[in-house]
Amino acid sequence: MMALWYLPKDYLVISVIIPWKDRHELGQTLEQNLPALEQIPKLEILIVNMGGDQQHLQELLNAVDCKGITVRVVHIFTQFFNKSFALNWGIYHARAETIFVLDADVILSETTLSELYSLVSETSFANLHSVSESKPQSVTQFQQLCQTRTVLTLPIGQGKHTEILVNQSTLNNDQRTAPGLVMVKKQHILDVAGFDSKMTYWGWEDLDLIVRLKAKLMLEQSLAGCATHLTHDDTTRNLGEFSKAQSDHQNFSYCLDKYANAHFSGSFLQDTCNQFEQYVSVHQHS
Repeated sequence: MMALWYLPKDYLVISVIIPWKDRHELGQTLEQNLPALEQIPKLEILIVNMGGDQQHLQELLNAVDCKGITVRVVHIFTQFFNKSFALNWGIYHARAETIFVLDADVILSETTLSELYSLVSETSFANLHSVSESKPQSVTQFQQLCQTRTVLTLPIGQGKHTEILVNQSTLNNDQRTAPGLVMVKKQHILDVAGFDSKMTYWGWEDLDLIVRLKAKLMLEQSLAGCATHLTHDDTTRNLGEFSKAQSDHQNFSYCLDKYANAHFSGSFLQDTCNQFEQYVSVHQHS
């Protein structure tokens, strides 16, 4: 456990931000993430409910004893869900100097938060090394050891060369990298203007942040820790009328156009401006 007893009472080390809309898994993952969360004595959880059922969320939270961990809920009163918009409001209300983005269907290993935190600095951020499916497909041991690796090299950043690990996974994708589970200094996220909510539905909002942290701020990326993803099909994803591949490709194409025009900012300022405040409320769960 980290020696933080000497810090001010209201000091927070990490703000864990969980974007949410009607994901029933949250009750299970909150409870099973307690061993990891308790490794960081001064931590808050921010659940950003964008368009979800408030009563359902309250019932999920009431069923979990968070053992003194501060849990705050940000309600965004809309009918739709935009993950980047939700994350930007979570960042806006985060009180810690370090942000960790966590999905509602992910269970962290006990040491993961501590491992990631040790790697975050003024010159670096960190992602999970790997996520495994809770219900893996049946494959041979040989196939399980085979991996694919996709790396994107962009002609941007220092020396016009920024390399991004898009994905590394087993052949059946039951174990893979997790670009969306990122720990980073809050100021660094603000320096690149947060996530980009112009990207809709699913895909690339996480990799886009990584591109901008590396290309604009020249930060180093580290990988550590592991987690379990609660297996589900694509019906739970925010895909609109697209397939998963179509949504991902649309957002990827949008990002390439941005980078080609030297645009490396998110939409934090636009998303959290005064015109949207009337649709947002924050309260502490007790």
